[in-house]
Formats: sequence, structure tokens, C-alpha cells
Amino acid sequence: ALSRKSGMIAGIKVEEEIIRDLERLDTELYEAQKEDSEIWTIVENLDKQVEFRLDDDNVFWQDTRLVIPNDATLREALLTEAHSSPFSVHPGSTKMYHDLKHYFWWSGMKADVATFVAKCLICQQVKI
Repeated sequence: ALSRKSGMIAGIKVEEEIIRDLERLDTELYEAQKEDSEIWTIVENLDKQVEFRLDDDNVFWQDTRLVIPNDATLREALLTEAHSSPFSVHPGSTKMYHDLKHYFWWSGMKADVATFVAKCLICQQVKI
């Protein structure tokens, strides 16, 4: 019973850490959205863009998916979290793309995911 408790506690700590990381990333994403010229070009034409919207907090969405700004650092952090978290365990590019596209959108996301996975040394070693 004790080993189960310590396993549960470890799981809770990992989950809390992931939640903190995601909250930090959310704040960075929302701030970066405000500075992304590509996003603001779409915002200025929202009346012509059916699938894009701003919510009450001025966060930009593509239907139900959060729009990720054209910020290499943020995208890299998001891809790293999606690929290397204890819950995902290095998915291939197809699975990773399908998982991410439920929650996020950015122009060129599929190609970015494929490039990211192709550069993962662990994934390449497993293929051998």
C-alpha cells in the first residue's frame, strides 16, 4: 500500500508541475499573440474570417483551437512539451500533429511537427 501511495504522490507532483508549465506557457502565448503581425492582419479582417475569433479576453482562436503566434521559442516549447511529456512518450509526427491540432492552430503546423520529430535523437535511435 505504501508503494502505491508514493506512486500516487509522485504522479500528483508531476501533474502539478505540468499544470504550472502549461499555465506559464499560456501566459507567454497570450502575450506573444498581441505582438504577432500575422495574427493582427487576420484580426483586422475578422468580418471576412468566419473561422477566427477573439474571445472576451482578446485571446485569438481558430474555431475552438488556440492560435499560436509566429514565435519560434513558444512553438518550440509547445512542441517539446507535446513530444517529451510523461504522458506522450515521443509520439510520431502523425500522432503528435493529430493530438496538437485538437487544441492549437498555426500556419505550417504539420510541417513544423514533422521537422521537430525528425530532429528528435531518441526517436531516430528507436527507428534503428
